[in-house]
Amino acid sequence: MKHLFVDNMPLLGILLGILFGFALYYAGATNRIFIINMLKLKNLTLMKIILLGIGFGMVLTYLGMIFKIIPMEHFSIKVMNLGVIFGAGILGVGFGIIGLCPGTAIASFGAGYLKAIYVILGGLVGSFLFTLSYPVLKSIGLFEEIFGGKTSLIFISEKYNFLYEGTPWIGVFVGVIIIVISLALPYNVETKKRW
Repeated sequence: MKHLFVDNMPLLGILLGILFGFALYYAGATNRIFIINMLKLKNLTLMKIILLGIGFGMVLTYLGMIFKIIPMEHFSIKVMNLGVIFGAGILGVGFGIIGLCPGTAIASFGAGYLKAIYVILGGLVGSFLFTLSYPVLKSIGLFEEIFGGKTSLIFISEKYNFLYEGTPWIGVFVGVIIIVISLALPYNVETKKRW
């Protein structure tokens, strides 16, 4: 017998996506002006929320590893290659210009900013073009593993390369440091007026 929610991955994905969209909305991540002000380092509220989420997630994840609550076979590390670096660069430039990424664009559209449809359609067209060009990009070596391929900062499993073999408590410590940084950041950065 299957569980209605846990064993139904499409339904679980839709429910988690809706919850994530509400979280983005309440954090202000659906407002592109709010995001652009964060990228210009004028308003750091969203940055504080993101850092707090990363730090809290790290602490919970590594505590889950330490107390064997999270099975290690559930971890999956993506392969590092030039395609990832170029793709991240394209995403970063687009994010900085428009103030929306694919995830926040969908949530922003749902929150009433209808012009976000152009970002969503642009993402779909870009994905389609990437699919068409994938064989050519692969043939020129864009997806060859670099920097050890699947590599983590801290040892988590025999399946992956790692940079430092230490206790998972280091991950908890780094997570706490990130939380402290998020709490120490100011909400707004005042700029002095020039006469």
